Amino acid sequence: MKQINILILFLFSAAFSLAQAQGEESIYFATGTKVKGKIESADDEKISTVLENGSHYVGLRDKFVIFFNKSGDYLTEKNISKDPAKAQIEIQEFYSSATATKPVSDILFKASPREVIACNISNELEDVVNYLTLDGRSASINKDNLFAVIRRNGTHEMLRDLPEVADNLSVMKKDFNKSRIQEKKSEPVAAAPAKPPVSTPSAPETAPVAVVPVPEKKSETEIEKETEREKKRLTTDEQKTYMAKSEDKMLELASLLNSIVDARRSRSEKDMAIQKAVRMFVKDATVEVSAVNNPNNKTKRNVAEYLTRLSRLNYSKVNITYAEINFVQEFEPDDQGNFWGIAEYSQTFSTNNFQDVTQKRQKIKLQPYEKTVDGVRQDRFEVLMGNISINVSE
Repeated sequence: MKQINILILFLFSAAFSLAQAQGEESIYFATGTKVKGKIESADDEKISTVLENGSHYVGLRDKFVIFFNKSGDYLTEKNISKDPAKAQIEIQEFYSSATATKPVSDILFKASPREVIACNISNELEDVVNYLTLDGRSASINKDNLFAVIRRNGTHEMLRDLPEVADNLSVMKKDFNKSRIQEKKSEPVAAAPAKPPVSTPSAPETAPVAVVPVPEKKSETEIEKETEREKKRLTTDEQKTYMAKSEDKMLELASLLNSIVDARRSRSEKDMAIQKAVRMFVKDATVEVSAVNNPNNKTKRNVAEYLTRLSRLNYSKVNITYAEINFVQEFEPDDQGNFWGIAEYSQTFSTNNFQDVTQKRQKIKLQPYEKTVDGVRQDRFEVLMGNISINVSE
C-alpha cells in the first residue's frame, strides 16, 4: 500500500511539474550555447541583445541562430529584417504577441516529408512522441524524424543540430503561425422551421403538354473528372513557396553528389548516398553529360548509372557546387494533376587539376498527395527532380 501511495505521489508530482513548465525568452548562439535573454535591435550587420542579468551583448548576425519568446514563438536570424526600422517593428510584435495570443496546440516539426503538425501531445518517451490529432485520432512519431517540438505551454526542444533546425524552422515559419492558433469554427446557422403547406383549389384540367427530355444528371465521378480537366493553377505565393522548396532540394542533391565523389568515403557510404539521391528523382529520369573538350557531344544516362559512374571517378579531391539557381519556367499543370517547372543553374566541378563550369537545366515535378488537417482534406505536393540537361549557349 505504501509503495502504491509513493507511485501515485510520483506521478502526480511529474504531472504537476509538466503543467507548471513555462516557456522563457531565450537566445541560441551559433556555437550551440543557449542563454536567457531577448533581442533589442537589428540591422544588416549586427544584432543587439539584452541578457537575463541586464547586460547587453552586440554581435554579428551570423553569431546568432534563433530566438524564442515566452509563448514558444520563434524568430530565426534569417526571419529578422536587415532594415533597422522594419526589424524593430518585427521585434516588438514578436515579444508583445507572447501575451496577446494563447497557443492551443502543440507543434511537431516533421523532417521527412517536411511538415508542421498541430496536435495535442499525450506523452513523450525517450524516442517517441505520442499525440492526438486535432480530429481526436491517436498517432505517434519517432523523434529522429523531427526537427523540433514546441509545446503549447511555451517550452521547446531541439532534436537535431542547431543550424539544421534553424534553417528548416525558418522555412516552416508561415505554416507554424497558421497551425499553432486555430481559429474557432463558426457554428452552423439553424434552419428556420418549414411553414405548413397551404391548400389551394385544384386547377382545371388542361390539354396534355409535350414532355421535354431532361438531360441525365451527371454522377459525382463524372463531375470530378470534368473538374480535374479544368486544370488548377498555383497562386503567386504557392509558386514562390515551391520554388524555394525546389531550390532546397537542388542544394541537397549537390551535397549528396559531393558525398558520392568523396574519395575518403567507403563503398557502402557512397552506395547509401546514391540510393538517397535516386529517391529524389522521378522514375526513369535522365542526366545529360558531355565531354569537357566537346560540350556539344552529349549523352543521356539514367540517374542511377550517372551517379554510379560519378562515384568511381579517381580524383583525390572533388568539389561540386550549384550556383545562380533561377526558374525559367513557372510550375505548369499536366493532365495527371502534377505540376512541372524548369530551373537553370551553374554547376562547378573542381579537382586539384582542373575546373569545369557547366550551365544546366533541371526539370522539377510537384507530385500531389492528400493530407487531412482538422478533418479537412488538403492538397499538398512532394518535390521531385526530373531530367537534367545541359544548357549549351548558341
